[in-house]
Amino acid sequence: MIRYCSLVLLSLLFFIFFSTEISAIQNTEVNVITKQVKLIINKELGQCITLNVNDLVIVHSQENNRLKVTYKTHTGYISNQSVKKIIPTISLISRKEDLVVRTGNSPIATPAGKINPNLIVNVYGTAAGGWSFINYGDIYGYVPTSSLKAPQAKKMMVSHRDGVIVRGTASHSDKKIGTISNKTKVTVYTQKKDWSYIEGDNIKGYVVSERLKALVVTGNKIYNKGISGVPKKRVALTFDDGPHKSVTPQVLKLLKKYDAKATFFITGNRVQANKDILKAIYNDGHEIGNHTWDHAKLTSLSSKSVKTQITKTNNIIYATIGEYPTVFRPAYGSINKTVQAQLNMPIILWTIDTLDWKHRNAKKTLQYVKSQATDGSIILLHDIHQTTADSLESILQYLTKEGYELVTVTEILL
Repeated sequence: MIRYCSLVLLSLLFFIFFSTEISAIQNTEVNVITKQVKLIINKELGQCITLNVNDLVIVHSQENNRLKVTYKTHTGYISNQSVKKIIPTISLISRKEDLVVRTGNSPIATPAGKINPNLIVNVYGTAAGGWSFINYGDIYGYVPTSSLKAPQAKKMMVSHRDGVIVRGTASHSDKKIGTISNKTKVTVYTQKKDWSYIEGDNIKGYVVSERLKALVVTGNKIYNKGISGVPKKRVALTFDDGPHKSVTPQVLKLLKKYDAKATFFITGNRVQANKDILKAIYNDGHEIGNHTWDHAKLTSLSSKSVKTQITKTNNIIYATIGEYPTVFRPAYGSINKTVQAQLNMPIILWTIDTLDWKHRNAKKTLQYVKSQATDGSIILLHDIHQTTADSLESILQYLTKEGYELVTVTEILL
């Protein structure tokens, strides 16, 4: 409700009448109210509204000791001693259609703009009724919190000789934030056909997707060396070719018993008959990877066929668990430039091949792990063979006793 302020308070302000369009703000930041304060919205008429602790405002500029701010549809002046800056987190728009941003935390509030699906937005806080205050480019306002989700990070590399320009939004016309040089490893939080949201060289923003390429992870490396806060040696158990109706549930049961996480590289044509098992893998907190549609050797296929193998698997995984796979493993480990060009996720090979698919002997599988395991190992197993399930408890016992933490591939690589 708009109220009329005292002349004493009004005399402190240099009144400027300005637009209240929330969707066309430039050079702004979001602050939170730290103590109750009056927002002066019209000096000549003596109009003001009360802002309470934890209300969010958009700060446009400072004039003397006053800030010019917007609160919902109201723009005016407040004391600069009554706010503090918010460092935003990022979220991914999880809706399939454009997301309407509103000026208030209500479905009937005035629209401030629309944002396309699968884009990253800055999130500054929540409001009553299940709303979050967000920003994308020049659009500020409220969206349902249920339309947002935490993005999954993956590693890629800048692959263009000129590097890549980072922009504030997914648009060539948006302002340039900076440039990241060629061959720089970056963290990717969302990737559409044309644009990706990345972080690298202390810069965050949108880049042209075609200037990124997948990382190929090979060789044995002590990934945790020198990383603070990593209490143990780490290894990643990876399971290929599933899900399997009887073997995979046994694997999940044992992983849960030893509080271990793993990465499952899913073969797409097995999902339809085993959807509940894929959901169980995901719900237990394991990482989901793409292992082609039908275990095809991709290096013998055309570019179009490679893309089909990858896309079909991505889509059926998404349709089953509501998330796309975060990593990729080519069948037989076969990889070339044609295959890499079709991928927008890290390509994960392995450092220990247990040959469980070949010898089908639980004791031999364990022996391969014992003789080769080291910090940062990526261990190849297959959750379609009963003998692999038979070997797993011994493997988990050994690795746990040796002080290894069992994590996903991404946890080792990030």
